[in-house]
Amino acid sequence: MAFGSGFMGRAKALGVGGGMAAFTAGIALPPSRFVLDRVLPAPGAGPKEDIVRQGFFIIEIHSQTPAGGRCSCRVEAQGDPGYGATSVMLGESALALGLDSDNLPDRAGVLTPATGIGLGLADRLRAAGQTFEATCAGTT
Repeated sequence: MAFGSGFMGRAKALGVGGGMAAFTAGIALPPSRFVLDRVLPAPGAGPKEDIVRQGFFIIEIHSQTPAGGRCSCRVEAQGDPGYGATSVMLGESALALGLDSDNLPDRAGVLTPATGIGLGLADRLRAAGQTFEATCAGTT
């Protein structure tokens, strides 16, 4: 979620965080859950198609290695993160597993998509319009 910078950006972020905490508490307590069940969408009802298409997300991750190097990663995709972009990720993961079996890493067990499918998935997602960029500086 983009809230901007400065005091107003921080206030918006705190407001959304507080609202999410209140909602979580509301659905956890039976009296308020009874009220929320009457005003919230029914299970299985998702957003309208135009909302899914207009959505997007940008994730920036910054880290520092034990040796003092700095790394950053940017992930960006068009489409609602909960419906549009996620469905592309799931579809491309399935295609990679089904069609790219010769290029899969030699691993077994409970794996993340990155370790279980490998860089071929990133290539597929890039071809589908998603962005994955990583940079590291000062590492050995």
